Amino acid sequence: MKRTLKLLILASILLSITLVNAADTEEGKASYEEDCTSCHDSKVFTRKDRKINELTALKKQVHKCVVATEASWFEEDEENAVAYISETFYKFAKDKEAQSKKTK
Repeated sequence: MKRTLKLLILASILLSITLVNAADTEEGKASYEEDCTSCHDSKVFTRKDRKINELTALKKQVHKCVVATEASWFEEDEENAVAYISETFYKFAKDKEAQSKKTK
């Protein structure tokens, strides 16, 4: 009984942390429009020969851009921008959800 209670409390804490750390796509859009569009427009995401084909690669590329431009972004800002770009252009999260539903 005590172990079950401890596990429930731990699960609740982890869920709370996850919800608090969920990416904010509106903030990501604002960061993207303010900083990213000074170097390139959205065509870089939609071209046929695009170099980013998975979420991990997108995260790495956004980080490279932040470093290269010396943008004053926090990790949360990068996560928000990645979420916005993924949701708006690449649809990585939705593709992953669709695939997991197909395999169930």
